[in-house]
Amino acid sequence: MAKTRHEVRDGIHGFIEFDNLEKQLIDSVPFQRLRNVHQLAMTYQVYPGATHMRFEHSLGVMWVATRIFDHVFEQRPKDAVQDRIADELEHKDYWRSVVRIAALLHDLGHLPFSHAAEAELLPAGWDHERITAEIIRHSEIAGILKGHRPLIDPEDVVDIAYSVKDRLKHEPAFVLTPWKTLLNEIITGNTFGADRIDYLLRDSWHAGVAYGRFDPDRLVDGLRLVIDPDSGEVALGLDVGGIHAAEALLLARYFMYTQVYFHDVRRVYDIHLKDFLVSWLPDGKFQTDWQVLTKITDNEVLAAISAAAVDHSSSLHSLAARVVCRKHFRTVFDLVASHKRIRPTVFADVNTFALETWGPDDVRASEYVQKSESNNFLVINDDDRVESSLQASKVIAALPSIDIGQVFINLSLKVEAKQKIDAFVANLIKEANDGI
Repeated sequence: MAKTRHEVRDGIHGFIEFDNLEKQLIDSVPFQRLRNVHQLAMTYQVYPGATHMRFEHSLGVMWVATRIFDHVFEQRPKDAVQDRIADELEHKDYWRSVVRIAALLHDLGHLPFSHAAEAELLPAGWDHERITAEIIRHSEIAGILKGHRPLIDPEDVVDIAYSVKDRLKHEPAFVLTPWKTLLNEIITGNTFGADRIDYLLRDSWHAGVAYGRFDPDRLVDGLRLVIDPDSGEVALGLDVGGIHAAEALLLARYFMYTQVYFHDVRRVYDIHLKDFLVSWLPDGKFQTDWQVLTKITDNEVLAAISAAAVDHSSSLHSLAARVVCRKHFRTVFDLVASHKRIRPTVFADVNTFALETWGPDDVRASEYVQKSESNNFLVINDDDRVESSLQASKVIAALPSIDIGQVFINLSLKVEAKQKIDAFVANLIKEANDGI
């Protein structure tokens, strides 16, 4: 008798189960490609254990999204909530399948090495989520979904998988229904999203650091359906008893960004990878044609880098050697918060000084200023009163923003550059202090 349920053991969540439809999707060419796309680009150059792939992350997001869906819909919601979603709840099994599939497929469109230099390597107006939508709509994925009985509409999957904020950049007139907005939040939400929950747990575990740890069980168990007092629509809220788990998640994200995702050596490898790809790819960009893109993984890129690294006649040799032979540029400036308070333009000043002193061939820079993200979500107090997380938690209200600026120099110039940049920064700060 053919199996109808399948399972795979995962290092983060234990056994992850899936049905025959999901197995078809997992076995598809677009999804199997994710076995060869690193979750954290070249982070393994710094944290050797961080060799995990988008494949297992996608399975994990499906597992977490299912837990959230089952928990918030496992019992009859309050009457005010019930009245607004009664029609949709009549088809709860269908929407549960859509959420699971959207979570499973949400990363199909990632470039080789995931987020590394995505903005620079795709034409304007494109990102991995838009490519994901194209794959769901037009590849064998669409045939699998439409061939299932009952049929799963690929557009429903796209709507739940595609971050609304990112989609609006390409489709400014797009409007998602309140019901789909709620389900989309289960996957893409800033605090409760299954994507974020899984990647923080998974990335920290593989990197071997404690920064990304928090209590996902307490967080999920605290989720409730509430009426948003501002929009009047049903939204995900958090029972006040789970507020510490949410605080821990947000702090975990802060530390993972500052200690892992923007580790200076990790960032310079992203830059060297981007430099190589710009020279290696036709016209310096990845194509947006999903049929072409799904044939390229980290394997093809690494093979090209390895070949160029040993071929001294190759025009790409020096770029490849920086990666393969660890001849990466060295950090000569790392932004200090107190310096920026004294002189807000200190990063730009140092970068300009370095470029003018040593030239663009020997200088690279990386800057990340956290986008506006208030971490504002609904908290349900013991008396059923709903308030903002910024009112309920002093920790969340006071979370620091992430502000990173780094300047790197060719290895051969490290000693000279470090001395000159240290002196330059000291003079900038002295001038700023003298001017106060």
